[in-house]
Amino acid sequence: MRNKDIVCFAGNDWWAHNPMTEKQWMRVLAGEDRSVLFVNSIGIGLPGSDSPRIAARLWRKLRSLARWLRKDDGVWVLTPFLIPLWSVSVVRRMNIFLITLQLRFAMKRAGMTRPLFWAGLPTAALFLRSIPHDGCVYYVQDNYTAYYDAMNFTRISEDHDALLRTADTVICASVGLAEREAAVARRVEYIPHGVHPVFLKADPAAPPPVPTALRDLPRPLIGYWGSLEALQDNARTAALARMHPDWSFVFIGRVMMDNTELNALPNVHFLGYLPIEDIPAYGMHFDIGWLSFVESDWITYSCPIKYREYLALGLPVVSPPIIEVARAYDGEGCIARSAAEFSACMQRILAEDTPERRHARRRLVTDYSWEASARRVSAVLDTLGESS
Repeated sequence: MRNKDIVCFAGNDWWAHNPMTEKQWMRVLAGEDRSVLFVNSIGIGLPGSDSPRIAARLWRKLRSLARWLRKDDGVWVLTPFLIPLWSVSVVRRMNIFLITLQLRFAMKRAGMTRPLFWAGLPTAALFLRSIPHDGCVYYVQDNYTAYYDAMNFTRISEDHDALLRTADTVICASVGLAEREAAVARRVEYIPHGVHPVFLKADPAAPPPVPTALRDLPRPLIGYWGSLEALQDNARTAALARMHPDWSFVFIGRVMMDNTELNALPNVHFLGYLPIEDIPAYGMHFDIGWLSFVESDWITYSCPIKYREYLALGLPVVSPPIIEVARAYDGEGCIARSAAEFSACMQRILAEDTPERRHARRRLVTDYSWEASARRVSAVLDTLGESS
């Protein structure tokens, strides 16, 4: 399907979110003489009142809406006006009508007639009939049917199943999702998230000076970076911190949860938000990269971007049960459940880690740049064209 136009119903927002893999793929694909229309997330429901930082999330969406339709980095970006109550039938019909009008206008501006239909979230299934297209790809980047956030008026399972059965190809971000969706989809491709270039360019063998925030902390440094929200298992973290008062547990990221208990512990440190370009300078000084998530079906089938980011810096990784971590690179992720198991994993890793092991971990992800993974996506699209 060479040089084929793409309408991408994205699972994230071009303007509001960190550089996500889907955005980077579309940027690269647009550079291959394809016309790409990136439709900012139309959502799968309305965030509940207890959803973290709901005011900030709504403000970011309003700022995105103010841009409506414009071109950025070679990609047409549309933030459609809608009411996010997808399971309310009258509102759903209104949304389909309004979004279809906006999409047809944007497609005309982008010079499209029958593009490839890219569904990056389940709700896109509602537009399969109203948007003329030639071929359909469903990108399953999360376990949508076990969505963790507090959502109202959702109809995720129905839309997800419709796309699995309709799509010419289902691209899955994790091993677990690929195996599960293969039971329904006619064709499945496993293409995990790409790694941000700042991690691939970093040289752990020649790290920068220890940042001031880490300089006086006792080692080992058990590090995490990313959003700090309801997915975090604070109880387990607190138990680990009390079991090892001589270790330092370091968190980098916006705090969107109640961290009162953890903040009171002298060996747990919250450094706040850092630009992603600054994170390797901290991460290269960590002794362990860990995934401190609560166990859930959502997490089990996930493909944590930071897993490969940790490996890119040579870090050993400890994680709750996540299929991707357990199986993508045999033996590189130490899986644990209880605080005692996490403690045992961490102690073993600290005893066995060497510069050679760190170099070997880094080599595992050398070829997992955004551009490299986008080329794999492009090859899949070309194959669709040959088989249509």
